[in-house]
Amino acid sequence: MPTFGVSNTGVPGIAATHNLIPLPRHGEGDSGHGTLTAARLWELFAPRLGAGDRVRVAKDGRNYVRRDERDLTTRLPAHVAAVFVYHHGMTNLLPADFDTGKAVAAGAPDPAALVEAEAADFAALICSLGGECFSDVSPNGGRHVYVLWQKKVSYGETRRLGEALARRYVTFDPSPVQNCSEGLIRPPGSWHRRGGYQQLADDLDTALWVVDHPNGPEVWSGLVDALQPELEAAELPGWKPTQGNRTQTTKEPGPRAAEWAKDEQGEVWHPRADGPLPRLSPRLELIACTGRYDARQYGSPSEARQAVVAGALACGWRLADVAGRMRAGDWPAFVAFYDRYKDDAERLKALRADWKNAHLWIAERESGREVHTRERTHRGVRHLQVEGVPVEVRPPTTDDEGIGELQKTRAWYSALVVAVRLARWKGKKACTIRRVLLAMLKAAQLSRSTTIAFGVRHLALLACLDESTVAKTLKLLRQEADPFIDWVAEHRGERADVYRLIVPAAYAEAAAWRRWQAGRLGGIHPVFRVLGPAAAFVYEQLGIEPIRTVDLPYLCGLSDTTTDKGLKILGEFGMAERTPRGWVRGPVDPLVVADQLGVPELVVEIVKKYRKQREEYKAYLKIVEVLEPTFDDPEDTSFPVEVYAVLGPPAWMEAEPHGPPWSSWSPIMGAREF
Repeated sequence: MPTFGVSNTGVPGIAATHNLIPLPRHGEGDSGHGTLTAARLWELFAPRLGAGDRVRVAKDGRNYVRRDERDLTTRLPAHVAAVFVYHHGMTNLLPADFDTGKAVAAGAPDPAALVEAEAADFAALICSLGGECFSDVSPNGGRHVYVLWQKKVSYGETRRLGEALARRYVTFDPSPVQNCSEGLIRPPGSWHRRGGYQQLADDLDTALWVVDHPNGPEVWSGLVDALQPELEAAELPGWKPTQGNRTQTTKEPGPRAAEWAKDEQGEVWHPRADGPLPRLSPRLELIACTGRYDARQYGSPSEARQAVVAGALACGWRLADVAGRMRAGDWPAFVAFYDRYKDDAERLKALRADWKNAHLWIAERESGREVHTRERTHRGVRHLQVEGVPVEVRPPTTDDEGIGELQKTRAWYSALVVAVRLARWKGKKACTIRRVLLAMLKAAQLSRSTTIAFGVRHLALLACLDESTVAKTLKLLRQEADPFIDWVAEHRGERADVYRLIVPAAYAEAAAWRRWQAGRLGGIHPVFRVLGPAAAFVYEQLGIEPIRTVDLPYLCGLSDTTTDKGLKILGEFGMAERTPRGWVRGPVDPLVVADQLGVPELVVEIVKKYRKQREEYKAYLKIVEVLEPTFDDPEDTSFPVEVYAVLGPPAWMEAEPHGPPWSSWSPIMGAREF
């Protein structure tokens, strides 16, 4: 991520004082367009920047009311006027509004200077990504930076970028992009309520050139990547705009490294002032007491558990305080997170390990290193529990490589979303194909690589399908004319088939203009083995923001009838709720529903079967090695015919031409580790 932006420590200031708004690229001085009066600027820019054909005026200089709306023309209105950012929920403009009022609220000694510096910083960021932008300045020192796109972008994506920028810059006002029907921006030439008008801060020829040469998908993609930490933070449940400053999310303050100490038991803690033990945030209290957490923020109960531990440590708790809460029964759900450990001693040992991990995480954040719970920093082979599935993962060799691969998986997912909404696959097989591809995506994100080698049984558990169905679907997918997956290598011995996720040419543009997806992607929660794919795909789309019923079929890629069926199922179990503004995820956690339906026991039985088959296959391989220790052709992945003639494969293998039951099962975790 480029090192631009304002520090998020809360202290007003800029991160890079040397970033300046780019100099004109097409000459300076008078461009031959005549005197740059307000009317001339409005004539040149308002029709090109405004979405639709309407403009709204504020006769009192401040309030834009609907009755004062009129046609957008090249003639400058007599009052303060603003153009619309969106038209039918789409826009090709990102208006970055830097407001002196927010600088004043932040306590800046020179509000106009802070606004100028942050506007220049944002402009430099766009230029560093290979993009173009221009800016104007108002009489009170406020500034607008205009970034135009070749392709219209949806309201939701533009709003997310605006809110992420509000987290990065103290003076950024996200309101122009936060309202789909009422989002407004004063273009160059518009009158200002304090007198004067919006004047260009760049050369006129440069500004016109930028308008005529909008930015492509590479700039959009780069901006999404640059704002990834802010985008992630903006998706947290506690996020909300503050009154006079940047938007924030509620979180526990991290202690400084110099303030760490050790208690009587030798455990690290953050000394605090005398008084009652500080309370955790409501979000963490809810997790500890009820076990409910936002699945978009935490990928598993283990991560939710770790968040509670980290929050307690950051608030000045000691390890003994947390252990005391567990023994007293104040946090029943938190205790349940440790149920898989056989006794109190084992649970305390696990809690101590979590405490040390929390200390490391907070210390890294204090040192300035970006650490995100979604992307783990472990090295070497990792044995994970993913939605009840034990998985062995070998991550990329470097963090940069892993981040790049994760970005590719999100682009691949964007292409998949477009393919689903354009009905690339039809009939009953469509849902099966989607489930398999989502399982492949989950495997890629776990591996932090678009090249994966997960066996069909691993994929079957992630897709909530039978392994033979997964094998047939993979064969179908790799034979498509413009496929989503590339078959890199065939299985050999204990090695599984190797696949690579690729973006089909038909959806390359959609992948380039990829949208931001919060949290972990891919996979199907085991509860949908019982609830069905319709409920799974509807639940995938639901979140904190309400979605209208009429929009859900398109977003889910399902028919109206199937969508209604999915909503009905989710509603019966409290996993979906209807609000006045639309549908949102319900308060009931999928784990609770899974327990009610006996899903954990079902998954355990399936895994036991797979483990047995795995042992049979390993024994078979040992016999093969004795009879045929070497293969004549290293490229030949099949066993010699004479070996089959002597031994014959296990009975269950004859019905499975897709290869061995490859997996490296770790011990089965507790029933709640979905």
